[in-house]
Order: sequence, then structure tokens, then C-alpha cells
Amino acid sequence: MLRRSLIPIAICAAIAGAGVASAQTGESISSSWAQVNICSPGQLGARAQLAGDGSSSQMSVRFTAQWLSPGGWVPVAGGATSPWQSAGSAEYTWGQAGWTYNLSLPAGHSYQLRAVAELQWTGENARTETHTTGTCTAGG
Repeated sequence: MLRRSLIPIAICAAIAGAGVASAQTGESISSSWAQVNICSPGQLGARAQLAGDGSSSQMSVRFTAQWLSPGGWVPVAGGATSPWQSAGSAEYTWGQAGWTYNLSLPAGHSYQLRAVAELQWTGENARTETHTTGTCTAGG
């Protein structure tokens, strides 16, 4: 029983992130989404796209890494929530940003992982949205 309670603590021993933002100009409005783009025993990467609306609002996103415990989804131990990442200006059709977590998973166990993305537009047309990535299985 003690070993099970230590699993969340061991899931994320070190956090290191790299935020990346890009924007695309164009006529049509895009949709916002979040997805897992790296899933391995050593890393969980998440990426989000924020739809621009032609305004001067600034777009940003932060991610929270979670694992599926017997009681439901919980944040990984360590620094589960990333800093806010800039996704650029809402003047553009869309902007993207991502974050990569360095994981330390116990050998011989597999875990279902996901990220929750908090999307934020500040300024002229301020608003927020929450998107959840799909899940992935790491470890084994």
C-alpha cells in the first residue's frame, strides 16, 4: 500500500520546459485545441493552438500534466503546471505554444498521462477556455 502512495511522487522528478509560439496569417478563423505530442517514459509534451479573432488581444497557454490514479486524474508530482507560454497576438488566424515535461517513471509500471491546457486571451476580447489533451500510456 505504501508503494502505491509513492507512485505519484516518483512520476515527475524533474520538470524542464521549452515554450514555442508561432502564428499564421489568413482569412479564415481557426479552432482552438490541445494535444499530446510527446509520450515516452522520459517525457510528456503538450501543444495547444489558440484561434485568433483579429483583435489586438494577446494569447497565452499554460499546461498541467496529470496521471490517472485509482481515484481519478491528479497532477503529477513536482512542477505539474507550466509557466504561461505566449502564443502571440489574436490579430493572426492562430497561434501555438507547447511545453515538455521531463518525467521519471518507476521501471516496470505504465501510466496513463494527459495535459490540461488553460487558454487565455487578454486585452480587447479577453476570455479563457480549458482544453484537455487525449491520453497516452508511458512506461511499462
